[in-house]
Amino acid sequence: MSPLVEDTESDNGHDPPAFPTKKNQARPFTNLYFFAPLLPLAFLWFLLIHGLSAQWSSYEQYNYGWAVPFLCAYLLWRRLRSKERRTRKEFSPLLQVTLLGLVALLYVPTRWLHEANPIWRLTSWLWALEVIVITLLLIPAHFGKAETGQNFTGSTAPATTDCSQSLNCALQFPLFFFLVSVPWPSALETFLTEGLRDLDVSLTTELLSLCGIPAIQHGHIIEIRFGMLGIDEACSGFRSFQATLMLALFFDEFYSLTLLRRGFLVLAGFALSFLFNIGRTFLLVWMASAKGIEVVLSWHDPAGVMILLLCFISLWFLALQLARAKILNPAADDRIPRAAELNAESEHLFPSSKRRGQAWISQPPLFRLRPSIIFSIGLWFVGVEAGTELWYRLHEIPTRAVRISSGSSDWSIAASVEASRIAKAGNTTSQFRADESIEARWEDDAGHAWQVYYFRWLPAHSIRKRVAIQLAKTHGPEKCLPRSGMILEADLGRFLSSNSGHITLALHHYLFSNEFGRINVFYGIYEDPTGPAVLANRRQDTASRIAAALAGSRNYGQRFLELAVWGYDRPAEARAALMTQLTRLVRIRNEDKGS
Repeated sequence: MSPLVEDTESDNGHDPPAFPTKKNQARPFTNLYFFAPLLPLAFLWFLLIHGLSAQWSSYEQYNYGWAVPFLCAYLLWRRLRSKERRTRKEFSPLLQVTLLGLVALLYVPTRWLHEANPIWRLTSWLWALEVIVITLLLIPAHFGKAETGQNFTGSTAPATTDCSQSLNCALQFPLFFFLVSVPWPSALETFLTEGLRDLDVSLTTELLSLCGIPAIQHGHIIEIRFGMLGIDEACSGFRSFQATLMLALFFDEFYSLTLLRRGFLVLAGFALSFLFNIGRTFLLVWMASAKGIEVVLSWHDPAGVMILLLCFISLWFLALQLARAKILNPAADDRIPRAAELNAESEHLFPSSKRRGQAWISQPPLFRLRPSIIFSIGLWFVGVEAGTELWYRLHEIPTRAVRISSGSSDWSIAASVEASRIAKAGNTTSQFRADESIEARWEDDAGHAWQVYYFRWLPAHSIRKRVAIQLAKTHGPEKCLPRSGMILEADLGRFLSSNSGHITLALHHYLFSNEFGRINVFYGIYEDPTGPAVLANRRQDTASRIAAALAGSRNYGQRFLELAVWGYDRPAEARAALMTQLTRLVRIRNEDKGS
């Protein structure tokens, strides 16, 4: 057996360092204890990515999130291979231990609340930040200090370098870069989305007028000669705005740009995304005014992909120019000499004839992460996940058994009228992913126009389905209709609608108006355990989200019903007409134990 440290020279000077043990000389890459902290961290990162992936799939503006974990891994690998060592002052060991304990405790309510609220932005951000902080604390604490000339990647470093500090700096940007994939806070996202959409619609309307194409703006709808064309959130430019921010930050790190250049590239990306999105909207509306609204359905997605590609190519070209140019960076000429000085210093300390089998001495600044401590940390997070799952499992009473025991009925909407098509760029209802969907329009005997939306979701068994169910709770008439140019005149509150031979429905009554008159809207959303007589918890504030977690509401089935009628000026008359329509629309299937 060879000694721990030999004086013989290595053939290539790049052999990985040895990890000393009591019995033998185990190499770090083959030592299980060396990589033991990566097991609980891999578990946490897998859960986080799995939890956010449903939002990446459901929100069109966050589809780019699927690429972010791979980009983070690449940036981390690239930083660890770099020979440049950056060190920063560390916190005291007591403060680091305290922070690790607090974050581990905060992880418990975060996971518990997020299970019932999978689209809550607060818990999404807390979850991501907690996993990042835990990673930044555990990895440097375990790999500790290298008192020799090589680190765990095999590259050279000065003998006085604290590997925990160097690792911490190497991990910071790649880990915090992951935050670009976390959905933004709702207030900020709504503000930016509405602002960008207003500018998009206004500028597009003005450009159409300048080109001699008649166009009238109605809120977020553009009226052309063939009909109405709606501009929803995904078409506001916010999606390209976010994707461009992600690309700009990636190119900033990839080309190691200075702080001033990084800021310039980010601002330039925002300008490019806005200009390209204006061009895309103008192109779609121009084509619709020339060939009909139906052409938008076939060109909507290709146009979106095209502007993303144009943003990517333009931003990449600009990043290349900034990396080569000397403007905006007076110290650009000093970058190469400085790198040469660092290499010369490293060569002086560690000449090419490096010693073989340099010992890797793990002396963590926090505490020595023995196997028992690593096992306890991993067991804590496994226990949190198991406890969260147990809590919701115990509260998920089978919906079918509840209906049978309560004598309630299974119901749906029987739309015998022919459904009409509504041309809308990226219809928001496509995000619902319901198991049953009905959209229909008709006229009653008095000549009043009616419209109904009905969606049915079966109990969810996947995170993506739960996200779809929660998204439906956020789409109410009070939020969606004003975006289409309607004015909310009155919120007339909740009431119970019942008629002979039919079930009782709880509905919320809203009164809207536009240039065509008044519109009475009746809205309700129901979870299977409570039935149609009770409106579901829509998770509109912190208190209601906590109440949903306390109730164990996670996998329940759900129904969504929205009825609108034009022409009734008095709400009482609209409600009376509603009773007649419900008799024709509501279909009941009584269930018994044998069915």
